[in-house]
Amino acid sequence: MKMKISMIGGGSYSWTYGLYSTFLDNPFYDKETELCLYDINEKALNDVYAFCKYYNDRYPEKAITLTKTLSEDEALEGSDFVVIAISHGGLEAELEDHRIPRRYGFYNVKGSESGIAGASRTIRHVPEFIRIARKMKRLCPNASILNVTNPLTALTRCVQKYADVHAVGFCHGIRNHLEILLPYFGAKSFDEVSFSVSGVDHCSFLTDIRFHGQDALKIMREKGMIEAAWAGKSNITYDDPFAGRENQRIRFILWDMLGVMPGLSDEHCAEFYYQTSGTQENRDRFGMHYDRIADRSNSVKRLRDQIVVPLETGNMPALRISDERPDRVIEALMGGREFYDVVNYRNLGQVRELPLDTVVETMVTFDATGAHPAIANPLPMAAQAIVIPTALREEMFMEAAVEWDANKLTSALCIDPLVQDFTKIRDVVKDLMDYNAQFLPKDM
Repeated sequence: MKMKISMIGGGSYSWTYGLYSTFLDNPFYDKETELCLYDINEKALNDVYAFCKYYNDRYPEKAITLTKTLSEDEALEGSDFVVIAISHGGLEAELEDHRIPRRYGFYNVKGSESGIAGASRTIRHVPEFIRIARKMKRLCPNASILNVTNPLTALTRCVQKYADVHAVGFCHGIRNHLEILLPYFGAKSFDEVSFSVSGVDHCSFLTDIRFHGQDALKIMREKGMIEAAWAGKSNITYDDPFAGRENQRIRFILWDMLGVMPGLSDEHCAEFYYQTSGTQENRDRFGMHYDRIADRSNSVKRLRDQIVVPLETGNMPALRISDERPDRVIEALMGGREFYDVVNYRNLGQVRELPLDTVVETMVTFDATGAHPAIANPLPMAAQAIVIPTALREEMFMEAAVEWDANKLTSALCIDPLVQDFTKIRDVVKDLMDYNAQFLPKDM
């Protein structure tokens, strides 16, 4: 079946290789499938294309048609699906997301959605996503967006709200950060496990985990893992290929306090709780040592070297299959195997506690008739008190970006748990908007 999939940010050292590998490794795709890589960075695009082409040539029986272009119009023209994996403004803008709040005494650990860093990233990316989506309406009007870019909730939402483009968001966090816990309740693989999740990206909760029908959360609780976390003895770690080493201690403490387990690692879930990351004293108490400015710079170099060094030395690694599976969603929608997994999708009623059309993180089935979200378990009231304000605040960040409205951004930050001083917020907002204005699209 002839099909074109374009990738905006196709020169991404972080994303493209893993996502390309899913298509190469999936027998649904063949030479009739074109994967077109587009990027504004010619060097990165050439590097990543050469890296992927090596495997495409090595496995001719699996190969897809791999192309590259520096023209966005050429990439989008006639596409059936558009994967977006960008960091608008590049590394320097990501670092400025954190430098600005630190000048005023505010701190984000990672800051993709919450706090001042999250607001900054949102107002920079939302207009760019809407620009791309509106261009899609002209060049590939029936195409869907498959998004892996953060802030995942706002970006997957904005293209639907403002450009009427169907979108699905992918985050590997829930599965990866549950996988690290499997040995602690006796499971060897996901084949032995079922689970339920509800919330929004990076702020969702595992409302149930079953291991051969047993309550896996109860098993971990009875093993004393909550007590160990309070004592600082359960600093379980996970080496995320994108984010580096991530800890699994604070999520157990939050589980104890809220009565429901956060879905992600410490460095992600703690962003929504001032008590864990809002001050240096809090970060020291809970072992929160990740520094986005230093660590992100290092991870960008590490991910670039994983592509560039093998190309220079000829010592190519084994294929690395991404945990994000847009290939499976596309396959299902195009009449292949049904796919059931955690994704971020518009709320059609699957999360009853949140407004309709908000993008939520739950289990969804994809098949040839479309997307069919499963009704999520009810969120306990304590979790609602975290998730609902987060979803509304992210919506306000998004609207502030579209309207370029300083008052709306100020209002949203006033209710952010990481922003504890009203007297500085207007100055922060001015700095955010002054800095990010340079990235506003010229052709929306």
